Amino acid sequence: MFNLTLFRAVFYQSRMPQLISSIDLTMVQFNPAFCDFVGYSPAELEKLSMEEISHPDDMAVDTQLFGELLNHQRDEYQLEKRYIHKSGEIKTGVLTVSRIHEQLTGEEFLLGQVLDITEKKQMENTLKYREKKYRLLAENSSDIIMLHKVDFSCLYISPSVNTVLGYQPEEMIGKSPLELIHPDDLIELKKQQIFDHIENTKLITYRCRKKDGSFVWIESTVKALVCSNTEEVKEIVTVSRDIEQRMETQDRLRKSEKLAVVGQMAAAVAHEIRNPLTPIKGFMQLLDGEKEMNPVYLKIVLDELQRVETIISEFLTMAKPHTKKLGTVLVDQLVKQIVKQVQSEAKLEQKGLYLEVYQPILSIMGDSHSLTEVFLNILENALESLSKEGQVQISVMSDNTGVTVKFEDNGCGIPKDRLSKLGEPFYSTKERGTGLGLMTCYRIIEAHQGRIHIESEEGSGTTVTIWLPYKMDKSN
Repeated sequence: MFNLTLFRAVFYQSRMPQLISSIDLTMVQFNPAFCDFVGYSPAELEKLSMEEISHPDDMAVDTQLFGELLNHQRDEYQLEKRYIHKSGEIKTGVLTVSRIHEQLTGEEFLLGQVLDITEKKQMENTLKYREKKYRLLAENSSDIIMLHKVDFSCLYISPSVNTVLGYQPEEMIGKSPLELIHPDDLIELKKQQIFDHIENTKLITYRCRKKDGSFVWIESTVKALVCSNTEEVKEIVTVSRDIEQRMETQDRLRKSEKLAVVGQMAAAVAHEIRNPLTPIKGFMQLLDGEKEMNPVYLKIVLDELQRVETIISEFLTMAKPHTKKLGTVLVDQLVKQIVKQVQSEAKLEQKGLYLEVYQPILSIMGDSHSLTEVFLNILENALESLSKEGQVQISVMSDNTGVTVKFEDNGCGIPKDRLSKLGEPFYSTKERGTGLGLMTCYRIIEAHQGRIHIESEEGSGTTVTIWLPYKMDKSN
């Protein structure tokens, strides 16, 4: 069979597994690459039939094609065939068998060549297994799993869409789920630029239209699939779930919390008003019994009525909105006016009041009336904490984010156990205070999207820092 020296050299040196045989299969030779492919030596292969090293499931097709080749029905054939390695491992190759006719001698022989695709098949099988596993997870998940193009049109959607939204999966293919988002929520999501820069994983909540026309609250995780070579977004994956029950629970919880707060506030107001009503009722009974006007009794009654009026006024002030009349506010000028307003009273009480403004101070957007109420309340509290010769240092400064107003006093200070409770209704460090004034201050500053921070040490003094931003977020 090897009359040509060149052919013999190519056969034995080839890295492709090959075998050559006579037409009657009485003489079969294997090259070293084939021996390595199946794990047997040439001597061992001579004692084995082709059936013994072939996978039984592939032998029927191989035998049929080989018969057609011998009967001159074809000159060659090719098939994917599995071989059994000596170790028991299954090797896969693309077998090509050709009928070769040597013109010089007229001799015919068969040439078999095997392209080893074992590693490729293993990878394919692994990918198929993973795909099957992930598809099994997707098709049995209660969440809606979707694969989108970059324009969000649907490439795949899991069957759970029927349970959650009432659509059949095939109805959604090629469509954009953005069409199902409630118009108000879609505007808000676009305003927040949710669909821009989708390289980052995002969590969004919105109302989605069901097939029957009703809307249900949905929470979706949006993740972009980026090509590792070009770093371009190729596809988008979203995992969505029905959170209607959660939203209803949260809504009921919010309502319950509001009712609880209202109940607490009502009880606190009733308690605070009942305190002055007790002496009023008692002295009115005394006046009724004595049948004559007693100036001492009358003064006590009037004082207690004034206290009731103060409590009601502070409660109403706390309840009303504080940023309805927004305009340009020059914070340094506003603070100067307040300091000038209380300066004379502070001097009479022999208390120092000092103001320092660090330039430049830019204007902010806010309600000057409400901010005046805050600054005046904080300043009066600071002055009340002072003994004679005490002082309050006020600083106004700015940075690239906003304006800071700091009130520092060297008064009596606030105990640590009371500091955390400041701002709660009807909690006050003053003997006859209601706590509503400071709570109102917190509400006003929060409405301006600012912050209040209080630091204090008992016996050393208190520092109140108020920060107000230049620009307020209109969406809040």
